[in-house]
Amino acid sequence: MRRWALLVLLAGAFPSAGTAAEVRRGHLSVAYTDTRDRAELSAVFLAWQGAVRDLRAIGLSVPAAVRIEAASSAATFAARTGEPAGIAASTRGRVIHTQRLSALGARGLLSVTVRHEAFHTAQPAGLARWLAEGLARIFSGEARSDPPTPTGLEGVPDAVLSAQLLLRDPARLGAAYHEATRRARVLLAKRGWRVVLGR
Repeated sequence: MRRWALLVLLAGAFPSAGTAAEVRRGHLSVAYTDTRDRAELSAVFLAWQGAVRDLRAIGLSVPAAVRIEAASSAATFAARTGEPAGIAASTRGRVIHTQRLSALGARGLLSVTVRHEAFHTAQPAGLARWLAEGLARIFSGEARSDPPTPTGLEGVPDAVLSAQLLLRDPARLGAAYHEATRRARVLLAKRGWRVVLGR
């Protein structure tokens, strides 16, 4: 699963010279090559611990071993994942690919990115794309900054909304994320986390 961030996110994000390093705490390991990322490790592990605790509270648990692989640049991230350079992270199974940790941290996106992707590692199989993204944005806290204006996608069927999220069209992606979040929030208000997640 993936998470959209503004394309400006990594402007000027070029790697610093450094050798590959990996740090493990508990069930999470973080691999990075940019030496600037070392300063963000405490924040990553703190956000992960909070996410694991909060996931348990809603009936989910993360896999036994998860790995965060931080790219050294936006170009490296795009090459690894096939995602646009403006995406903050992409989770595939137990591996979370992220942009440079220090770039996310500088823009105040590190904690919400870690929490968002932690949700994706723990989400039930078969969750609709729009629902998975909406719930991940609510769980991470990033939805708090959504504008209170209509998205323009209120009448779009769920399957079409999921397709729009997969298309990654920069002109429509922000509205698609906000609409997915709006719908997920309505479901949570009616049913609560455990019912929505099938727990």
